[in-house]
Amino acid sequence: MLMLIWNNISRRRTQSVLTVTITMLTVLVFVMVLGVFQTVNQGLALSRERLGADAILIPKYASAEGDDLLFTAIPENIYMPIEVVEEAKQLEGVAAMTPQFYCQTLALGCCDPGEEARIIGYDSATDFILRPYLDEGSRSGINEEQLIIGHNFEDDDLVGYNYMILGRIFKVVSMLQPTGTGMDSTIFMDWRTAQDMCLESEVLRQDWTDKDPHDYISVIMVKLAEDTDPQSFVKQVEQSGIEAKCLLTGDTISALQSQLEVTMQVMFALWLASLLIAVLSLVGRFNALAKERKKEIGLLRAIGLKKGQVFGLIIGETCTMALMGGFLGSGIALVCMNPVIEMLKDAFKLSPSVWTTSLAMLCGLAGVALAGVLGFASAVSPALKSASMDPQAAITQGEVN
Repeated sequence: MLMLIWNNISRRRTQSVLTVTITMLTVLVFVMVLGVFQTVNQGLALSRERLGADAILIPKYASAEGDDLLFTAIPENIYMPIEVVEEAKQLEGVAAMTPQFYCQTLALGCCDPGEEARIIGYDSATDFILRPYLDEGSRSGINEEQLIIGHNFEDDDLVGYNYMILGRIFKVVSMLQPTGTGMDSTIFMDWRTAQDMCLESEVLRQDWTDKDPHDYISVIMVKLAEDTDPQSFVKQVEQSGIEAKCLLTGDTISALQSQLEVTMQVMFALWLASLLIAVLSLVGRFNALAKERKKEIGLLRAIGLKKGQVFGLIIGETCTMALMGGFLGSGIALVCMNPVIEMLKDAFKLSPSVWTTSLAMLCGLAGVALAGVLGFASAVSPALKSASMDPQAAITQGEVN
């Protein structure tokens, strides 16, 4: 039976290739839509679960958006007086807070990041943001000659080796676990060291000609007490008179979630339209093929094949072609996913670290399963009609292909 199925597919090459192509395109679009949705959705869920900070205090007149600060590694040159830290400690409802200092690099060279990247100076004494993602040896803090890198740098061999930033040599002591946020593409160092670099580097010094970077910070990450209402805290910051404004991380994530849901609904609707077109095309093709094969099926019945065997033969052919299209479509989609994520990561704040091997395999298997269901559903009606035909009538009415 398997040999007969394969022979029937191979001797109708044009029709088989067309069937495989229709299925392949349908599965390809499905896997890519599913992959993007899962990547963004899991990334946001991971961020909501692991971010640690409930609010971010940024300079009062800064134009930076919360999603850029949380979900991308775009360098943000935003600064406010360091005195804001002491003023923020007077706010009610704060369980913990830690300052961070942003600088950036345009490093070039074999040991440099190779592109503009965010460098964050953090205060290990008060930090609660990085701590959950660090190994035991780095949780107590780092010195002025050490670095911590995000998970998107990917090369585990960097840990323990030297890394050059703007001509200064650092030792990479730890790599963060994936967070689904901009931390995955960020370099972390001691905040005082980051401030020193702004004066030592010719590239960065031009931004500090009339002020001392040691007198400034960029943001304050805030963890609220359990009984503190986030919206009330925002109003408290606004009324306090300090030179900062408050962004709630929960609001930022919820806004991105809403944006994702609307976009994915449109994409899913377009995919459903393509699925409907594929089903109608395949049903039409299989019905036409069944009519062409009347005499062939009649002869098979005449030599002893039962109805169930004829049904299985036709279903076997269609499902084999559909699965071939499914494997091809899933494979092509998975190969294309990394470039697609790179294209969409700024729009959806995607974190490539969420696109894992296990998630890729899950999406690929879903695509293959869809192909099998598509093939079976499209051919079941023509197969039933063919199997129920009277052998003598089929031989009389049909032509052998």
